[in-house]
Amino acid sequence: MSCEIVLNKPLESLIRTKYYGWKVGSGTYNLTSELSIYAGSRMTHHALQIEGNAENLCTGVIKLPDTELIQSGKKEGWMYLATYGKQSLANDLLGMAVLFNQKDLIELTEDKLSYVVVLKPENSQLNYHFLAAWEQEPNAIKTKDEFVLYLNEVVKKLDHPIIIEK
Repeated sequence: MSCEIVLNKPLESLIRTKYYGWKVGSGTYNLTSELSIYAGSRMTHHALQIEGNAENLCTGVIKLPDTELIQSGKKEGWMYLATYGKQSLANDLLGMAVLFNQKDLIELTEDKLSYVVVLKPENSQLNYHFLAAWEQEPNAIKTKDEFVLYLNEVVKKLDHPIIIEK
């Protein structure tokens, strides 16, 4: 594995991690993970490039006793799987979410510890986002209803990105 800070600027930061010989089931893969975040955003973008023919990749959100599962109601474009409740280290309110494109979705599932999103890479690539909103942050989201409104706004923006052409 190797890891490097590719970009650390006032408006954007990016970390690239390369995994070599990652063994999953009967396959072995090389994977490049790029995590990027913009100033003022709660959301991290995760771009993955996989060498090999991986059938799927999984991500998700931890299950904790004092949280509630939240799922987007829509079934096309960008969607989310989230939890909200007492799940911060300070034992106060925190919302956590994974945002993914429906076209990449294989299934939503769960195990004893996690809510899981199973996604299908396209052309050996996969993109999704994750975020957290804490009740003690500046301009905080303080209720589940506010968190759901926020997530729905984020999904609208992902569905209709700003495109700048020269």
